[in-house]
Amino acid sequence: MKRNLNKILIIVVLLFTVISCKKEKAVNIDLKQYVDNPALNTPLDVWLKATFLDPYNMDVIYRYSDYYKDNDKVVSPADPSKVQPQMQTVLEGFINPYKDVAGTAFIKKMLPKEWVLYGSGAYQTDGSMILATASAGRRVTIYDLNNFNANNADGVTRKLRTIHHEFTHILNQLVAMPTDFQTITKSTYSATWTTVADATARDNGYVSPYASSQPGEDFAETVSHLLVLGQAWFDARANASTVVGKAALKAKEASVVQYFTINLGVDFRALQRAVQTVVRDTYKLPTAGFPYWFGQNLYKTITINLEDPLYTANPMSADFTTAYNNFKATILAYSSTAKYHLDYVQFRFESTTALTVRGAFTAAAGGTQFFADYTFTYTINPTTGAVTFTKVAQAGTTGSYANAALFTASFTSSIQAYLTGKTFIVDWMPKTIDNANFNNFGGMYVSGTPTNYFFGSLGQTL
Repeated sequence: MKRNLNKILIIVVLLFTVISCKKEKAVNIDLKQYVDNPALNTPLDVWLKATFLDPYNMDVIYRYSDYYKDNDKVVSPADPSKVQPQMQTVLEGFINPYKDVAGTAFIKKMLPKEWVLYGSGAYQTDGSMILATASAGRRVTIYDLNNFNANNADGVTRKLRTIHHEFTHILNQLVAMPTDFQTITKSTYSATWTTVADATARDNGYVSPYASSQPGEDFAETVSHLLVLGQAWFDARANASTVVGKAALKAKEASVVQYFTINLGVDFRALQRAVQTVVRDTYKLPTAGFPYWFGQNLYKTITINLEDPLYTANPMSADFTTAYNNFKATILAYSSTAKYHLDYVQFRFESTTALTVRGAFTAAAGGTQFFADYTFTYTINPTTGAVTFTKVAQAGTTGSYANAALFTASFTSSIQAYLTGKTFIVDWMPKTIDNANFNNFGGMYVSGTPTNYFFGSLGQTL
């Protein structure tokens, strides 16, 4: 019996040896580039060290390591070819704006010291995908790197919004978010935000459905949308909301601005301008441009008063100034007793095609302000920003149209002559405007002659 057992044992050992020695075809995969291996010093590693580690003590970890992820997350390694484009966006659209506005000392102090990159998104049990997380004021983890496309403006700015969102959480961990913000829409926060329609979130006073999940996410979402998508986007969303929703959105905006200005000592409008400059000029996001919002008829008025001190610091072009002053002189000369004064010229965009150019004037002694209205049509290319104006028959003969008839000859040879027969390009201007007003002024320049332009304060209601 013992001999039989020995024979069986020998057979089992031989069988195991045969199975274990079975040859597999070699797969030519260099796993070293995907897994954590600090010994490597590739050109990418050199760039990351020079760009982030040396100046900011910020370590970018892109080779796969289980240490940096939650145990319940199943994610793939990052594609090394995607790392530099993604981190260039972090540099241009996040670090540099904060450094330029808040200063190097601020960004060095507040910047998370570990940035971990994974190739795939991290999915939740509710079906939502996490694009990034922040933890302990020290680490930002970015997911879905392998789908990053530096030439896709929507994708780039979406990821940039996520980065600003997560950094806001870092800031809130260091300097608590305002308590007043948490009470603005206290009754409508919902943990089941994935079932909330965007229109419902908007009408309840949120920039996104995710913002309605809880106050901390709401604050971070409000900050990131104001910075990356911009003031025009935010205002358009508020205008499309209910009365209550709009009031809530504007109250949240005010709370965010105060938090940055008072609590952090950072000029939020300057920061918003710095981020928007990158989004518009570098990433060329169409919905960040003035032509897009002008084409949407968000801005319904451009008001120009050349006596405003703002035009001393930011002069108007000579051609428009001459037209404006000639019209002003005619109004003044109309009555030797009343001595009417031109208060302003206002472009009133009644629709996406109809324009009224209004001259507002008042007697030198004060009293009633009168209007002289002139009827135009216009066309706008929302992609290029090209605009043309055409004078058409007056829309009426009484009231403001009767007043307009008093100055027809002068208007025709001045303002009308300036506007017609040319192609203009709409833009936020002037570039020299202060940070407090950069969202509030815009105008147009003659195509091919950027030194010939007019601009004024923007209004969103008629």
